[in-house]
Amino acid sequence: MIQDFCNYLRSIRGYSENTIRAYQKDLYSFVCWIKASRPEATWSKITRDDIDAYLTEQTKKGLAATTTNRHLSAISSLYKYMQRNGMNVENPARYESRKKTPATLPTIIPVNGIVKAYKHAQGVHKTMLGILATTGIRIQELLDLKWQDIDFETSTLTIMGKGSKERKVQTDAEVLKRLQEVSSWSTPERKVFYISQRRARYMIYEVLAPYCNCQHLNPHSIRHTFATELAKNGENCTTIAKMLGHTHIETSQKYINMAEISTSRKGICLT
Repeated sequence: MIQDFCNYLRSIRGYSENTIRAYQKDLYSFVCWIKASRPEATWSKITRDDIDAYLTEQTKKGLAATTTNRHLSAISSLYKYMQRNGMNVENPARYESRKKTPATLPTIIPVNGIVKAYKHAQGVHKTMLGILATTGIRIQELLDLKWQDIDFETSTLTIMGKGSKERKVQTDAEVLKRLQEVSSWSTPERKVFYISQRRARYMIYEVLAPYCNCQHLNPHSIRHTFATELAKNGENCTTIAKMLGHTHIETSQKYINMAEISTSRKGICLT
């Protein structure tokens, strides 16, 4: 059941591999707990009290509120999937309250550090960093990019985001020129980068580390930095949400909260 659910999240809902792996891990953790505490229980016999007891135990283990909330979301989503597929089950997680989480600010990287890293980078490292920094796309969106998604004349990328939602983003012509130099084009439907996400994350860390003396040197911090720069330069929540592929405008509000408004309308300028 869990594997079928994960396949559904991947093929129908378009969830990222990171989210799918997290949900899968959370659900197997819950199943192990249920088997140990109530061996006779089936999916239809699990109750809200079971959910509450499980989450309480996770909290006692020291898991953060955001993590226990993710466990709850995974369980609730699985039950909704079962209901959609005709299974006669109630959703015991439906009325369980999420735990309050402290408001956190996005982790950002100094822009001058990103610019220095780009200027000194070479080859694929340079093109990957350039695309991430000028578009704010997610690392998996970068790795899913195909040659047919690139319009070299207008320096536009067509991105397939979460939930299979398509959007267009603008990058730098120089970045795309360098991309053509280091990557071998074959057929339009082939991916531009054949690199694992783990390897790609390390490559980004590797190129940023000499020039950025801060924590969280990863692709998502570049995304946070890109969005924060947009907010500093006067873009509103609606525009930022559209550029980043956010489903809810509220997700983009945190960047507005961090930013000092100015008059320019640019993100990260690498040149």
